[in-house]
This record gives sequence, structure tokens and C-alpha cells, in this order.
Amino acid sequence: MNIARGRRALLVATGGLLLLSAGAVRAEVTLLSPAEPPRTVLDRVEVKVGGSIRPQYFNEMGGSDNGSYKHRGYDGGTRFRLHVNYHVNDDLTLLSYGELGVDMAKAMGWHDHYDQESADSATNRRQVYFGFESDRYGRLTAGKQNSVYYDTVGVSTDVWDYNQFAQAPGVGVNGSYDGSYRARKSLRYSNGTEDFTVFAGWLFPDDELHLDGPYDYRRRSGGSLGFRWRLTDDLTLGAAYANTSSEIKGSGNQQSFRQQLTGSSLTWTGGNWYLAAGAGYYTNFVPDPAANGLEDYFASDAYGVEYIARYSFRIDHDWVQSIKPFVAGDRLKRLGSADSQTNHQVLGVTTQFNHGFRLDLERIFANTSDSEPDSVLARLRYDF
Repeated sequence: MNIARGRRALLVATGGLLLLSAGAVRAEVTLLSPAEPPRTVLDRVEVKVGGSIRPQYFNEMGGSDNGSYKHRGYDGGTRFRLHVNYHVNDDLTLLSYGELGVDMAKAMGWHDHYDQESADSATNRRQVYFGFESDRYGRLTAGKQNSVYYDTVGVSTDVWDYNQFAQAPGVGVNGSYDGSYRARKSLRYSNGTEDFTVFAGWLFPDDELHLDGPYDYRRRSGGSLGFRWRLTDDLTLGAAYANTSSEIKGSGNQQSFRQQLTGSSLTWTGGNWYLAAGAGYYTNFVPDPAANGLEDYFASDAYGVEYIARYSFRIDHDWVQSIKPFVAGDRLKRLGSADSQTNHQVLGVTTQFNHGFRLDLERIFANTSDSEPDSVLARLRYDF
């Protein structure tokens, strides 16, 4: 018994060190499970770890990016996670989660494989939050975490790599600051059943974010409501509304904005198919690339649509689990004086290998107001 407790103590200590160094969680590997019946404090602790290492290659047609770090290969979103829970009783669980993003090329000093002009650190805290979960009272978390809008609308089509160019989490000034993606300084509550869950979120005032040129963005506050409704075993409907108060300063002037998001998603997972579509209407949210002054920094109105249709061929070979070809696309339209648009159509295939390895290949066809070239993307993932 003393040896077992010693091992559990070592695992908890290791998990604590990982949390300090990686800030991570939502794991695929369980290091420590609660014991039944619990006799000590450690018997109530659950520790999970995981991560995803993602080398990536991106090439624009026509050679416009020859010599760029993306053309040489770069990090496509490596992250490490740690989840530490404390089971107070059969109903109440205290939660803590952290997820650290790491630019492996920058961390290793491979200068030709990352953006050397960027001031971003080699690491960033993708998510860090704390809270509690109860079957009776719901789930309440605070910190940097996925927004209500992302988890009810954006997540439905966030399943291929070259995406989020029409969904709100990818088209604002910054999804962490405007609260549409991994929202900083946020409070989130959810409650419901397996078939129907409601969500509510609140954004607290945040620090200033420097934008291109002389401008700085600052969020004052915000709120959001959403739901996820499983209509049938295969069909799920999600919807959300978000309202954020913000301001932009520049050249001695200041302009206040009321940013609003309204969106919905529909997902069908019948048999080997995955079909999903998401759409949103955005007010004072999408930057206007041709803006003339603070008052016109955002397109007054815009809308975005994304879709994907994917089929899974189950292989179950010694080294290949499945092959998933798909077609996907998006359209973002800025209305009014902004009057610009982006369209992407994607042909891709995902090959899932054994032992956590995965290869994504995508061919992107672009039709945009700024003449974006077509491109090819390849990403190798190792998930653990």
C-alpha cells in the first residue's frame, strides 16, 4: 500500500511539473485514476496528459512563396495538454486544464523554418482554466478557454487544416482577445443533458492588443448565449449569439464598437459520413482591408459560410486505420462599403495510421478580392 501511494504521489508531482512547464490538459493518456473507495486525498485525483506534434508544409502556386519558411516546412500547431481533476464526491469534480502551444522550429532555433519577423514567443498558452463540474449544477470554468460561439458553431467545421477563413473564430482581429475563439479572461457556464445543452459566457475587460499600423484594440466586456441540440442520433444543431463592447485607439483618436455575432451549425454523422455546415452574420467584427480611419476599421456587416463533406474508408490494416477523402469550402463576404470577398474550395484526404500518426493532404483553390493564389498543404501529426 505504501508503494502504491508513493507511486501516486510521484505521478501527481510529475503532473504538477507538467502543468507549470506546459500549462496543459485534456489528455489521451491517464496517469492517475481515482480509487474506489477513496481513502486518502490522492485517491480522489485524476491526471491525464496528451499532445499533438504537427510539422507542416505549405506551398503557394506560381512560386510566390519560394524561399519562405512555410515553403521550407514549419510547425503547424504543436501543443501539449494536462488535465488534473479532483473528485470531491460522486457529483462534484474540481477541474483544471492547461494547453501549451509550442513552435518547435523557433524553440529549436531552426531559423529558416519560422517567421523571424514575428515577435511572438516560441510558446503560448492556448488554454488555461479552472472550475467545477456537477451533474446537478452544471459546469462553470474561468480563464482562457474555448468560447461559447466556437463550441456550438465553429467547432463543427474545424476538422480540416486550411479552414476558419469564414467562421467568426478566424476572421476577427484576434480570437483570443475579441472572445470568439480561445477567449482570454472569460467565464463560461453550461448545463443540460446528452440531447440538449445550454451555454452562457462572459468576457471581462482585457489588455490592449496592438494591430497593424497605429491602432490598438481593447475589449471592455462581452456576453454570449448558445445551445447544442441533438435532434437525432446522427444530427446535431448548434447556435450562438455574442455581443462584445470594444474600442480601437490610434493617432490620438478613439472609436467604440458594439461587435455582434449570430451563427448556427448543423452536423450529420450517419454511417461513415461526416457532413457539417456553419454560417454566421457579423456586425462590426471583420476588419476591412481598405478601411479609411477608425470609424471604418471594421466592415459594418459581413457573413461567412463553411462546409465539409467527408467519407471514411475503414482499412484496419496493420499500419493504416482509415482513409478519409473530403471536399470542403468557405465564403466570407464583407458588405457595404467594404465590398470584398474570399472563397476557398478544398480537396483533401486524411490518412490515419496506427500508433497516433496521421497525414493530411489538401489542395486549396482560392477566389478572393486580393487575388490569393491557389496552394497545397501537407501536415504530419503525431497525437498522444
